[in-house]
Amino acid sequence: MAKAGTVTTEPSVPTIHMASLGSSGEVVKGATITEADAVIERQAGRDVVVCGLDLSANRQLAGRIEQSANGPWRRCPPHASAGRNSLPHYQPQSRPPTGHTFYETPHRKAQ
Repeated sequence: MAKAGTVTTEPSVPTIHMASLGSSGEVVKGATITEADAVIERQAGRDVVVCGLDLSANRQLAGRIEQSANGPWRRCPPHASAGRNSLPHYQPQSRPPTGHTFYETPHRKAQ
């Protein structure tokens, strides 16, 4: 039981969204989708983004989506060439398919 005056918080559960790239390299999040739908989107070469407050949970879920969709993956930092609002992501070890499984960090968020 929490003491009076203390705040308890529940861990953040990540959400998965359709994604597109903005004109400045930012990741624009769309409709919320399920993990199964995210796998299908990634198999088709489309982008998805995992959003939430917990970096570790976001990264783990993004990796699991990419692994399920495309097998061996590569984890990449935000690309400087994509602009200051880019996000870290997973992508297939070999291409195709195109696309990325992006994930948010405490300082980099989807728009």
